[in-house]
Amino acid sequence: MIPSQRTTTVHRASSKRVPGFTLVELLVVVGVIGTLLAILLPTLASARRAGFSAACVSNLRQMSVICQQYADDHKGLYPAIGQPYGSLPNWALVVQQAAGRTGTGAELYSTASVLVCPAARSLLGPEMTRTYAMNATGHSGLSAPQASAGGQPPTLVTDRTNYDTGQVHIRGDLVRSPSTVALLLDSDRATPAPGAPPSTRTASVIDFRVETHLRERIGRFHADKQVFNVARFDGSALSFRDVPAEWTQPLP
Repeated sequence: MIPSQRTTTVHRASSKRVPGFTLVELLVVVGVIGTLLAILLPTLASARRAGFSAACVSNLRQMSVICQQYADDHKGLYPAIGQPYGSLPNWALVVQQAAGRTGTGAELYSTASVLVCPAARSLLGPEMTRTYAMNATGHSGLSAPQASAGGQPPTLVTDRTNYDTGQVHIRGDLVRSPSTVALLLDSDRATPAPGAPPSTRTASVIDFRVETHLRERIGRFHADKQVFNVARFDGSALSFRDVPAEWTQPLP
């Protein structure tokens, strides 16, 4: 008998190619993704800026309400617009306290509060603690010409108060056009000078009659740095490109 033979099966390696991307396919995918990003990024950036502006307007409305509540409790007087800069009843500290935030240590202000515009923070730095100012027109100690009756030459009239030398309060209940006159607005860093706020805070007061205030203190942080947001005495908040003429009238 012929002994049985064991059949040996030889398995050959499969010659099939493992699925995957070729270099050309990979480059095409990268190109498509790059094109989509180029299309979407401007839209995303615009949406981000719009979100910043909406948050800023919300801040301004909240601050306006706080100031009005303060006036309701103080016979129509709004918080102090200047002195005392480092303690209550300075307007910014009144706002911060009422909004439930306080500074820490030697710093009077918090980096995360209603006093900081997100657009200003993105442009000026994350350490900012105050980026708004209050309208102080007519209370900066300025001497300005005032028209006289009967065709007489204008007379030089000096403000009765100066927010830098004494505690000054606006009589909000006596403002003639609360729906048009600015109360609070975006502000920028003022030129460094003795007594100026530190770099973490922008100017806290603006007199719309003072040319340097108009040029340096208004914070144009929105719409490609062309627009600033404003809360008016009636609590409404809007965006502006220019300063209306009525804002140059002294406040009561």
